[in-house]
Amino acid sequence: MVEERKKHGASSFERLLTRFVRPVARNVMYRAFTPPKALRPVYAAAFDAQFVAREAWEMAHRALVATPMFLARCAVHGERIAVDRVPYMTAPCRVELGSDIRISGQITISASSRGAPCLQIGDGVFLGHGTSFAIANRVTIGNFVSIGAHSYIADTDGHRKSGGDRPIWEVLATEDDIAPVVLEDGVQVGRGCTILKGVRIGARTVVGAGSVVRSSVPCDAVVMGNPARVVSRAVPQATPMPTADERANETREKATP
Repeated sequence: MVEERKKHGASSFERLLTRFVRPVARNVMYRAFTPPKALRPVYAAAFDAQFVAREAWEMAHRALVATPMFLARCAVHGERIAVDRVPYMTAPCRVELGSDIRISGQITISASSRGAPCLQIGDGVFLGHGTSFAIANRVTIGNFVSIGAHSYIADTDGHRKSGGDRPIWEVLATEDDIAPVVLEDGVQVGRGCTILKGVRIGARTVVGAGSVVRSSVPCDAVVMGNPARVVSRAVPQATPMPTADERANETREKATP
C-alpha cells in the first residue's frame, strides 16, 4: 500500500514537472537579452575588447611560458618555434625539434618508463591541438609535415596481446609489441587519424581525416579509410622543399635593403 502511494505521488510530481516546471525552465535557460540598436555599439566594443584581451593573454603565455618551458625540456631544438600550451608528458622522453615549428593548443607525449623513447620532429612542422604520441622506442616526423587535431601516433601497442587474467598495466609490452613510426617529408595527416606501430608513410602522402593507418604507405599517395587504403596518387613537386637554413637565408636577403 505504501509503495503504491509512493508511485502515485511520484507520478503526480512527474506530471506537474512535465506540465509546468520544464516549459518555464526551458524558456528561462534559452532566453537571452537582445541589445537594442542604441546599445549595439557598446556590446560590439565589448566583444572586440574581450577578443583583444584573450589574444594578448595567449600571445604572452605562448612567448613567456609554454614555449620556453618546452624548449628547456628538449634535448635539441632549432629556432622560430611556437607552443601554445605546455605539452602533457607522462614520463621522460628525449625530444628533438627542428626549426619553424608550430604546436597548436596542447599535445600529449605518453612515453614508456622503460628504454629510451625519442620523439624527433623536423623543420616546418605543424601539430594540431590534441595530437597524441605514444612512444616506447622512436617516432620520427620529417620536414614540412602537418598533423591535424586529435590525431594519435603510436610505436607501441602499450601492452602484450596475452595476459587477460591481469590488469592491463601489469601486462607490459615486449619488443615484439614495439616498432618505430616514420612520417617522411611533406606528409599531411588529416584530423583525427590513427597511425599505428611499424608504419612508414612515404614523402608527400596525404592521409584523409579519420583514417586508421596500420601498414606502411608509399610516397605521393592519397590514403583514407579504416584500414587506410590508397585511393589515388598525388603529383610530386617539381622542385625540392627548401631546408630551414635556405628559408632563413631567403628571409635575411629579403630584409636586407
